[in-house]
Amino acid sequence: MTAVCLFVTINSQAQHVNPMVVREDSIVHQIQEVVISGKTKARILREQAMPITVISMNQLRGTVNGIEDVLAKTAGVTIRSVGGVGGASRISVRGLEGKRIGFFIDERPMSDNSDYMDLNDIPIDMIERIEIYKGVVPAKFGGSALGGAVNIVLREYPNHYADVSYAIESFNTHKAQAVAKRNLKNAGIVFGLGGSYTYSDNNYNMEIPDMEGLVVRRDHDRYHKTLAGGSLKATKWWFDKVELEPSFIDTYRQIQGITSDIRSALVKSRVFSVTNNLKKHDFLVEGLDFDMSTSASYAIYQLIDTAKTWHDWAGNAYPTTSIYGGELNKFASNSKDKKMVVTNKLNLTWLVALQHSLNFNSYLTIVNGYPKDNLRMLSIGRKTQFDSRTRSWVGGLTYDFRTKDDKLLNSFTTRFYHYSTSTRKTDVFGSDVRDIHLTKSNFGVNNALRYRFLPVLMGKLSAGYDVRIPTETELLGDGYSVSPATSLLPERSTSVNLGVLYDLMGHNRSNLQVEINGFYTYMRDMIRFMSGILGGQYQNFGCMRTIGVEWDAKADILPFLYGYMNATWQDLRDERKTAENSNVPNPTKGKRMPNIPYLLGNAGLEYHKENLFGGKGQNTRIFCDVSFIEEYLYDFEMTASSQRRIPQSTTIDLGFEHSFLGQRLFVSGKVKNLTDAKTMTEFNCPLPGRSFGIKLRYVLK
Repeated sequence: MTAVCLFVTINSQAQHVNPMVVREDSIVHQIQEVVISGKTKARILREQAMPITVISMNQLRGTVNGIEDVLAKTAGVTIRSVGGVGGASRISVRGLEGKRIGFFIDERPMSDNSDYMDLNDIPIDMIERIEIYKGVVPAKFGGSALGGAVNIVLREYPNHYADVSYAIESFNTHKAQAVAKRNLKNAGIVFGLGGSYTYSDNNYNMEIPDMEGLVVRRDHDRYHKTLAGGSLKATKWWFDKVELEPSFIDTYRQIQGITSDIRSALVKSRVFSVTNNLKKHDFLVEGLDFDMSTSASYAIYQLIDTAKTWHDWAGNAYPTTSIYGGELNKFASNSKDKKMVVTNKLNLTWLVALQHSLNFNSYLTIVNGYPKDNLRMLSIGRKTQFDSRTRSWVGGLTYDFRTKDDKLLNSFTTRFYHYSTSTRKTDVFGSDVRDIHLTKSNFGVNNALRYRFLPVLMGKLSAGYDVRIPTETELLGDGYSVSPATSLLPERSTSVNLGVLYDLMGHNRSNLQVEINGFYTYMRDMIRFMSGILGGQYQNFGCMRTIGVEWDAKADILPFLYGYMNATWQDLRDERKTAENSNVPNPTKGKRMPNIPYLLGNAGLEYHKENLFGGKGQNTRIFCDVSFIEEYLYDFEMTASSQRRIPQSTTIDLGFEHSFLGQRLFVSGKVKNLTDAKTMTEFNCPLPGRSFGIKLRYVLK
């Protein structure tokens, strides 16, 4: 696992700098020193054949923003949350969300560890850029993402560097982080240490659903998380880079009640991991690059739900269904589940000729689960959890062709997917315990093309047939609220994307960029979570169709003023011909899929100026962001009395950042949801209202 290697990922290359003013592709800013090497990496990525949004993070370092705040301002992207800091959240790209969207750090798949690692766990100060792939996902990333991916690229720190920050936010939230790096040039050794700590009471007021006018303060949503890691890298051995990265994550989270007043239930987890990275240019033969990452992690997850009474919001106490307790369900729990994950990712890239290249990617995952909950077994009266093993392998081969004049770029990819799983399963009554063994394979193929009509105008076309292997949790459950579903089929998707990019970057003082994309997706065997007697279960839902359009524009309106605007319309429809497990015609065929926004947009302005208040070595940024999401359905509406909807929301954020001492000392602040609008992205899960944050950061280099 590479969960906290982000704190210590380091680079030993010195950078040559020249003073100038520059604007990155996605985030506008003024800086004193930048690397001059032709096009920026962000711009090169935007000119790839596949649909991609690149967010440069240079000027967001030091701000109070989290990654989710940044992603939520991107065309076609929404963040679905159930609460405050540390609450469960998931990213949605063009209506597809959850495990379908790949999560990568420096191109290393993190989806197998997403139960313990959240997007906002990664400090903004440590990120170089964020790449958001929509539709086609590069095979070199590994894994089996379907519909999109987020790749977080970490910073390359100078040779001697230290960075510390501390932030205070509303609801008694505190965030601290530190990273340090040292380069022993003569020995070719680079080492670093880093970590972060987050604490929050999350004690904001919320209105209880279905109890109009009843407002309570959340008093059982405390959260804290500690992340720590180290890195040791050698650069003068036979491999160009040999790196070892140990890491540790410790999480504590109380469970806040919504429909009832939960007072005791909580979850804890600890994760230990180590990662080894090897890189070599001209591996064995000239032109062949070798890149391999191997990681192993050991996780312990605990759910403690032993209270023998539960309470309603009027303060009344009731005995639990089970004599052994349990506020959350009809049974008690005091689990100590263990999971071991081993992954290996291999990338071989061969530059056949100047215009031709091949890439082979192999991604192997081994997961062993060992659930243990004697209290649950006693409460239910039988054993319902069993050890499990899951193995998966995804292989990909990509051929890239580029014309000499760089007008045409084409990328063709084939993939092979294979997975197997073994466990035991019992029926609802516990009378039939049987062994389960499952093995499945599949193929995928996609092609992405980019053509440059003019120096400032290019078109993109991509199409693919992709597969997503069910995750270990979807197949085997989580040992508590998710039951095994060993007959689950992989999701299959056919997609097409057509886009145009008009880019005046470097051609006009405005640096105007306008991009429009149309997209279509038809998904088969879509996986959805369904509730059950002893917990829910993932099931194959059937077919779903998506069509949509997204538009994005950004420009320097004035030398000191930057603006952006984007909008997305996406229409996802149920395409099942018959109802589940029957031959009865499906009454919801053709209806819009519930719990997915269909119309959303963002806009913002940023004022930036050097030495605004006099003096030297200072830089000021003041920004305002507005986000809009139209009302959408929570569930299929078959009658007027069955209406359940997520209300329309418009939120405004204001913020500032001021740097001193040549960008060594930063002070920043932010007001989120300025108008204190009522917002929720999940039904019956109110989000915080207006909140404040201030942050102090110091960089030693």
